[in-house]
Amino acid sequence: MNTNDNMNTNDNMNTNDNMILIDSVLNTPIKNKGFTILDSIFKQYKWQLVKNEFNWISYTKFGDETSYFDFKILQDKIIVSVPIKNSSYQFVTNFKSYFEASEYVEQKLIDYCK
Repeated sequence: MNTNDNMNTNDNMNTNDNMILIDSVLNTPIKNKGFTILDSIFKQYKWQLVKNEFNWISYTKFGDETSYFDFKILQDKIIVSVPIKNSSYQFVTNFKSYFEASEYVEQKLIDYCK
């Protein structure tokens, strides 16, 4: 196969191929293991991991990409941003531990999805 054949093959990917690619990207394991349990809870509620760095994690829901849960992990704190239901605004707070951040976000996710 020459380079041109390869380029044509990529241009002719069908929708099913794109869905498989998206599914494989979204189902990659979370890099920051401190949020592994919370990651499984987000998946139960059909939220997708769209930013998967050790110090920055973000979830959104397809069809509602303006609502997101964001975690920025710094040396001395974890900054959490959660969507405010029926609003275009986010609420931002911070925590000293993974446990506190996880407990808070789990409850906010449950409340948001009601």
